[in-house]
Amino acid sequence: MTSVSVWRRSMTTLVMGSVLSFGLFGLFGLGTQPVHAKAPDEQLICIDPGHQRYGNNGLEPVAPGAKERKPKVSSGTAGVKTKKPEYVLTLEASRLLKDKLESYGYRVVMVRDSHDVDITNIERAQMCNDAQADLAVRIHADGDASPKTQGISLLYPAPGRDTESLVAPSKEAAELILREAVAATGAVSRGVVPRSDLTGFNWSTVPSVLVEMGFMTNPAEDAKLSDPEYLNAMTEGIANGINAALAARVDAPVVEESSRVFLPAGSAQLYDLSGDGRMLRTKAALSPQVLQVSAVMGSWGRVSTWMGERWVYLGHALSPVQAVNKQVELADNTPLYRSPHDAEPLARLTAQRVGALEQWNEWFLIDTWMGPLWITPSK
Repeated sequence: MTSVSVWRRSMTTLVMGSVLSFGLFGLFGLGTQPVHAKAPDEQLICIDPGHQRYGNNGLEPVAPGAKERKPKVSSGTAGVKTKKPEYVLTLEASRLLKDKLESYGYRVVMVRDSHDVDITNIERAQMCNDAQADLAVRIHADGDASPKTQGISLLYPAPGRDTESLVAPSKEAAELILREAVAATGAVSRGVVPRSDLTGFNWSTVPSVLVEMGFMTNPAEDAKLSDPEYLNAMTEGIANGINAALAARVDAPVVEESSRVFLPAGSAQLYDLSGDGRMLRTKAALSPQVLQVSAVMGSWGRVSTWMGERWVYLGHALSPVQAVNKQVELADNTPLYRSPHDAEPLARLTAQRVGALEQWNEWFLIDTWMGPLWITPSK
């Protein structure tokens, strides 16, 4: 993941301003997550690179309880000009897509990462189900009897196969991914298409889409799909569409306030607030640090960064920093840390009494000859 490591240079910008710690829990409590609900910073995407080296013509039910049966998995089509098999192209695209989604901070699961596998379409769906994916994305390329047929299409589950609850979010994701992929590549749009005959959709219990990136039976489009620059643009567009589809909607007012919080271990993705009240991930993130929050919106906090004002998800990770005026007794050899989550101290102090400026859990911020640093009497 692209984690911004220059946060120390931005620290002055982030922490400037007065400290008003009262009311913090009440304001952030507006966005408390329900028990077992997945927080926006925990979203996961399951990528299924279509096909595999060798098909499996054994039959499996097209849907739970269905009498109709279809081959378990095929090896796909091949490029009429490049001769590249579809299963090779789909894995190339899926690896690029994985990297791009991780740069947005998403967790990503790959159904396969090699060609020599034997994973049926039911098993592929079940892998995404077991991962509790927020979206399953199946990557494919198309084929047709006419060499002139071209363009990108997005498929989604049709109603009627016990997939009713998945239709709306899948269709919305398909529309957004198609929009962004077409914008990124200039390819022809073939629209979004509901399908009830695809095993992968019918066995899915999570929202899912299938991306048909183009026609390998069209010589020009086949060549484009093997052009690294074009495939990079294609997967960038797909990633942008997924990011738009998974943007968290915030049903809470913006409340202006001034508070300081400490982001715990791990990085915190930065978000843009869209005009329709959704938080859209950027590709930048903050390392653990104290943040000056200038406004809250549910479980979200607005902060100033080198990119301008952005939002971070605080939610269950909320850790308020409180201004204090107290003396702390230190044992000999007490370590000094730049952050409570640093593994190694910068220096150590002899036994003494020091004045604390701020407190976070059992940690205290003190002023030293190296600037403000963190200590904990328990270390």
